[in-house]
Amino acid sequence: MFSKPIRCLSNTGGSHIVLPISISYERLAEQATLTGEACGAHRSSLDLTRLFFWLKNVYCGDVSIGRVHVAAAPGIHMPSFRDSDFMNIAKNIQRCQKSLVCVSEFHIMAGAAILEINPTCIRNSLVHLGCSFWPNTNEGSMNGLELPVSTDELWSIALQYGSWFAPCLRHSRPFWSEWMDPTLCEKEACADTLDSKELHIVVSAFQKIFDAVDDAVDATIQILQKKGFSHLNHEHVLQSLLDSGNILPNILVKASLSRKLPAKQSLLGDSLPSALQGAAIGTDAMKSASKLMRLRPTQHEKRGEESFGAWGYTDSGFIVSFGQGGSKCVTMKGSRYSISGQKLPGLIPFLERETEVSIDLMRTALPVLIDDPTIEKGRLTRDQISKLEEALGSRSSCLSVGAADRIRHGTGHSQEDMFIIRSGRFQDLRFPDAVIWPTSEQEVKNLISVAAFENLCLIPFGGGTNVTHSVHCPPRDIEPRVIISVDMKLMDNILWVNEEDGLAHVQAGITGADLVRQLESRGFTMGHEPDSLEFSTLGGWIATKASGMKRNKYGNIEDIVKDVRVAGPHGMIWQKQGNDKSAFGRTSTGLDLPSLMMGSEGCLGIITSAVIRFWPTPESKVYEGIIFPSFDAGVRFVREVAKLGALIPASVRLVDNEQFRLGQVFRKESSGLEWLAEKIKKQVASIAYVFDPTKMVCVTLMFEGRKMEVKIQQKVISDLCATHGGVKTGEKIGRSGYDLTWAIAYLRDWAMTHHFTAESFETFIPWSKLQTLIYRVKERIAKEHKQRFLPGRPLVSCRVTQLYKEGACVYFYYCMNFQSVSDPHKVFASIEAAARDEILKVGGSLSHHHGVGKLRANFMSQINSENFENMIVGLKNGTDPENVFGARNGQFFENEAK
Repeated sequence: MFSKPIRCLSNTGGSHIVLPISISYERLAEQATLTGEACGAHRSSLDLTRLFFWLKNVYCGDVSIGRVHVAAAPGIHMPSFRDSDFMNIAKNIQRCQKSLVCVSEFHIMAGAAILEINPTCIRNSLVHLGCSFWPNTNEGSMNGLELPVSTDELWSIALQYGSWFAPCLRHSRPFWSEWMDPTLCEKEACADTLDSKELHIVVSAFQKIFDAVDDAVDATIQILQKKGFSHLNHEHVLQSLLDSGNILPNILVKASLSRKLPAKQSLLGDSLPSALQGAAIGTDAMKSASKLMRLRPTQHEKRGEESFGAWGYTDSGFIVSFGQGGSKCVTMKGSRYSISGQKLPGLIPFLERETEVSIDLMRTALPVLIDDPTIEKGRLTRDQISKLEEALGSRSSCLSVGAADRIRHGTGHSQEDMFIIRSGRFQDLRFPDAVIWPTSEQEVKNLISVAAFENLCLIPFGGGTNVTHSVHCPPRDIEPRVIISVDMKLMDNILWVNEEDGLAHVQAGITGADLVRQLESRGFTMGHEPDSLEFSTLGGWIATKASGMKRNKYGNIEDIVKDVRVAGPHGMIWQKQGNDKSAFGRTSTGLDLPSLMMGSEGCLGIITSAVIRFWPTPESKVYEGIIFPSFDAGVRFVREVAKLGALIPASVRLVDNEQFRLGQVFRKESSGLEWLAEKIKKQVASIAYVFDPTKMVCVTLMFEGRKMEVKIQQKVISDLCATHGGVKTGEKIGRSGYDLTWAIAYLRDWAMTHHFTAESFETFIPWSKLQTLIYRVKERIAKEHKQRFLPGRPLVSCRVTQLYKEGACVYFYYCMNFQSVSDPHKVFASIEAAARDEILKVGGSLSHHHGVGKLRANFMSQINSENFENMIVGLKNGTDPENVFGARNGQFFENEAK
């Protein structure tokens, strides 16, 4: 209705004459697009490329809309403001317009196609009802127009005259009658017994279709409710109907759903504890969603600025604002990252388009988080606390039994961890009974002695960035002892530096960010840069056998670490790997300690320090981006790059089309002439190279080293780029890909606020199986998603990262919407496990660098022989017979489960 414009007109003063005008189209130029939007499809912006081709088609006469008929009714008097009934005036105008609508043979044929009846029945029925026809219409002639194939498009054309049949459905199908003509009044309704046989046929055909739609919607709602979805929305039901193979018109299904599910309900519902249900709706919800849980940092927690219940720093993260016209815009707050303060208007449309789910920013998925959570009380006795404090030199500030510290040290950064913390479902996990921060190797030894004497279990804790549940406490029925989390972050010093040999002895609790800063201040680099660099620790890298984005030049962590010191159940464990302030490059003296500790995941002892290699800060650092027309072309390129040996750039990453398009969302918007120039350049490039935006991929490269070395590498890469049909995009695109590494990690936690959960998982795969793996994993996730009747579509993307002669590391990113899904974190975990199963079936590794933990431990029997398992367990039993280090990760979890 348009009563508001009429009310505004009356405010101008005096009375008015309103002239109702009706414009009848045979066919719209954007019929398919408009129909799709009416059925819920995302509205695409008219960029320069689309506009160019549309104008070209118009010029060539390829855009045909048929004829247009304009008619006007007698004017309607609208009295002054006080005397006006705006709703009735608006309805009268619409009734006049309806009476002027003209129907052509094209409209009639569309109706005959959807109702499956003779067009003569429709034509004669419209004559009987008094409908007007297009001037000079010849029966059977459609003026050169062809009927569309889409059923929804046919309905949008036939509804040109739908209002004429609405009165005939007033008593039998009142909802559908009003849907076809909202202005209908009671006196216009026809009798149930229709006096025309042909009219009866047409009305019966409408009734049959409307009933089929209602029945299908009811049946689908019942199926979803039986599956446990207690709070449904329109998109979820519509998608389930489509997945079931139903071919009913979407435009009618959406209309039926508006009656069956008239109001939006709480979208998480029973998946949360009752005390935490009912997140606020509106502005307050928007504000609370933007500030994730920030528990009060304790005095012994060194980095109080780190978020809790979310990734990263408290001063950074994504927030939502509304722009002009109600547009939704995401911005990253803070100033730490290259995209901080940058508006990202394309992010929400991208998610909506890719997942086919509408994002309601006024309704958040999770409740406002509390500062003082309640969990089960720790079981340490006063006597044990006293002994532990004594082991720490009587520093009570370095021991905590507070709920906040215990929760943080019993969780990592998996999607399941974040969901449990943010939803307050603390009963789902067991947390350590206390947290301790040692500051020296001697304190670690003292702590272990107390634990052995008191029969306590110790779990080392580094940066807490793991995504494998490696710091989860084993259930009490498996591990009945008191559990202590040993946080190493106060042991963060560089003990010595040997510049001549390129070695440094560093305590294990130092974070990557601190290590990089301290080495850079001396003119050196370690070259190890995992995505978690800001928060993960040296000890954690060793314990998980980590890898960084620049391994092509500097190697993985096993290539960088030359020696380690470990605190074991009976004292310090070490090897003589060199003289003071030195280490051997290589020895042949049997098993070595660094190799044993790589991937030990806290089960063989506490790593206290390590000797690492470093290099001079590179003279030159250059970025480059290259686009390829397809993922196949991109794979062929990076496979050739992997054969270059010393000429491989420090980092080479191939992202698929989904990630490439997501990356474009994060690009900084230009303004003025700069914006126009970039737009024209991009559109001309896409036309000239015929790169399909839905297929093109991107390779980002980072060159590091001496200036001459970098120039030689750039020349080799340029030659390979030309050979494989790539187009270089310059340093700006290349650099942005790496800058986003640090900021994009925040995206998952913002998305969780708005009913999306996501996670990444990785594998090593031989080149011969790489593309098969990617296809099979994406297909498996889509299948698992569909089988669970989950809302929307899964967003699955991947990138090829670390390169080897034998193959490459492939990173998968999976995102799903969890509106109305109970226990979404468990549903997600089951799909991720299915994807991991598919990876192993194709021939990929269980993990490339994330580790095993407890999340993937059940797969260990598929990759290790029984004799190897026994050997590893025997080593553990021989060095730690009392299982002081009882984290039970990897192989040791599997052994305990048996």
